[in-house]
Amino acid sequence: MRMKEKIFIFIFLIIFFLILSGNIILSPRVLAQNNDSSRNVPRTVLVELFVQEGCRTCPTAEFCLEDLAWEYGTSKFILVQEHLWGDGYDTPETNARYDWYVGDSKKGTPDVFIDGLTKRLQGLSCDCVEGNYECYKDVIDEELTRSSLLELSASQNIVEPDGIIEGTVKNISDTPLKDLAVCVMVGKESDDPGLYFYIQDIFPFQNMPLLLPGATFNFKFIPEISFSMESEIDGEEDVSHLVIFVQNLETKEVLQALYIE
Repeated sequence: MRMKEKIFIFIFLIIFFLILSGNIILSPRVLAQNNDSSRNVPRTVLVELFVQEGCRTCPTAEFCLEDLAWEYGTSKFILVQEHLWGDGYDTPETNARYDWYVGDSKKGTPDVFIDGLTKRLQGLSCDCVEGNYECYKDVIDEELTRSSLLELSASQNIVEPDGIIEGTVKNISDTPLKDLAVCVMVGKESDDPGLYFYIQDIFPFQNMPLLLPGATFNFKFIPEISFSMESEIDGEEDVSHLVIFVQNLETKEVLQALYIE
């Protein structure tokens, strides 16, 4: 065999073994990337605090949960306050939502629902503020350890006169999801007690079809009134804040939530 042929064969074998060893080294990385296709999406916990003006124990619940809301931020924890029973800040929607949760069970304020019916904390756990704070914090922290089955994205088109809300729900789990619906709450903020972020309107549910793994559902909400209204004080603009969430209509569990300012 001529020298050139030997050199060619030698070079070919070197390249072959380099490619083979490269595949062996890279294969685990490729496999890991494939396993990451169903990446973990953090859960944003939705806490609904039902209150009523004149409730003597509601301020303690409000203080603890508002403090936690500032501590965590809206990317982890969204607090909404829903007033009840003709106290001047309630709406037909907030009263109806409370009845939908409670049914024939015992009613009373303060009543806290964490991710829907995932966890209900009625009344106070103890007389001291610190004890109630720790009680709420423990339940919220437990919820935050759970990965979301959904990826929720949305935006408000402020160019449109009514501020149309549209977005997408994606099933990032490996199982089909059914009995789901997407909903929007509209709230205002105030420095007055009990009005940290109080709900003024709740849109009707938009039912979702069976959502297969990897499938998406596009939604759109068109409000009846504009979200931005001129305030009576100094002509300032009074801007609403939105909470969008996906809820199971059978179990009443909230699977994911999103805050839009």
